[in-house]
Amino acid sequence: MRINDKRKYWIWLSHMAGQGSKTAVNLVRAYGDAKTVYERSAEDIKADGAVTDKRVLARLAYKDLEEPESIVRWCDENSVSILVPTDKDYPKALLSLQDAPMVLYVAGKLPDFNNTMCCAVVGTRDMSEYGKRVAYDIGSGLADGGACLVSGIALGIDGMAMAGAVEAGGVTVAVLGCGIDIVYPKQHEKLLRRVLEKGAVITEYAPGVSPNGYHFPVRNRIISGLSQAVCVVEGNMKSGSLITARHGIYQGRRLFAVPGRVGEDGAEGTNHLLKQGATPVTCALDILSEFEFIYPHTIMLDRAVPHISPDEAEDKMDVGSRRKKKKAEKKSPEKKAEKPEKTEKKKKGASPFPKEERERKPVRIDLESLNEDDMKVLSAMIPDVPMLCEEIAAKGFELSAVMVSLTMLEVAGAVEAGAGGYYLKRAADFGGEPEYITEDDAGL
Repeated sequence: MRINDKRKYWIWLSHMAGQGSKTAVNLVRAYGDAKTVYERSAEDIKADGAVTDKRVLARLAYKDLEEPESIVRWCDENSVSILVPTDKDYPKALLSLQDAPMVLYVAGKLPDFNNTMCCAVVGTRDMSEYGKRVAYDIGSGLADGGACLVSGIALGIDGMAMAGAVEAGGVTVAVLGCGIDIVYPKQHEKLLRRVLEKGAVITEYAPGVSPNGYHFPVRNRIISGLSQAVCVVEGNMKSGSLITARHGIYQGRRLFAVPGRVGEDGAEGTNHLLKQGATPVTCALDILSEFEFIYPHTIMLDRAVPHISPDEAEDKMDVGSRRKKKKAEKKSPEKKAEKPEKTEKKKKGASPFPKEERERKPVRIDLESLNEDDMKVLSAMIPDVPMLCEEIAAKGFELSAVMVSLTMLEVAGAVEAGAGGYYLKRAADFGGEPEYITEDDAGL
């Protein structure tokens, strides 16, 4: 490996600050690049006022480059590109993010982001037949029209939209919440191979990193950050796709949502977004027509290409949803034998209301949808007092974990994000329309 390879310093900074860290961005802005940050002592960084968190300073004092160097060697040996913010091929759209990734691991070929309209298509893993058809049609329609589809390639809506785009011969980008060498979900191995034929698979997580649940809300900011538009096809108020939608709004992206049938679980989230001002979309043309004047040489509104059906694509590429897997489990005699035990376990759940009653009754905030770490972060905040991530982390938390929890709390409506990176804990009266999120459906 080249001794002066700059990439190892960016990998080191990414590991020390954590993925999704605003601290890493602030350090680079203060010192110019990762190598300069590496060469500064923790005492100097503290004296300069660039970082005040003692735990972050302790990590920055760790200067061992053995692991970053081994990662660089592995990537070079396995044809995986490593992009850092100073590279010309690093997506410029991500540079404006307060929590821009310090490293992007790339397999395949990235599109020309400067001259290509990119649209994120996301939604629930428990897609309905209606959601499956619409997601597939929008994915294939975007590809027909010359747009690049960006997605987390999860089960359900994400996978079906991606399947439609690759079947139409379009360019796609899949953003992972794990290492580049890990296929997740495993069911989408064929789909990932199809993505790599003309597009790319990217991640900010180093090779070998497992797909942990808290990675995915952090990953979602990259999906929206690479896109000019975010389209939510289907999902309830717990769907992780609402995190991507929220990221898109804060990043200045256009938000689209597919209208759903009133009263159906998968329509709750998208109809809520429409009430909040999202643009209704029924087909890819609704999205493409909004960007035709920006990309006149690449967007084609009148291109008609025949495609296989969503059902055929589902079988061909093994894409599907968690709902489909549940149906298969119900047919299994072994699973039926376990059903009484699962029913009894559900009765011991924390919620005092039956599911049907929870869905009908308006509630202010479902704190039970937040995990223990989220609640600890919430408890550390003072109502109506603006606080920075670093200030909250100084109370005994990992900065990267605080950022994940704040995203969850924000979507749940417990905190509000303001200018300058400040977060505000809402007072005891959690009024307003409820928004829920659970780790179980955080975009996996």
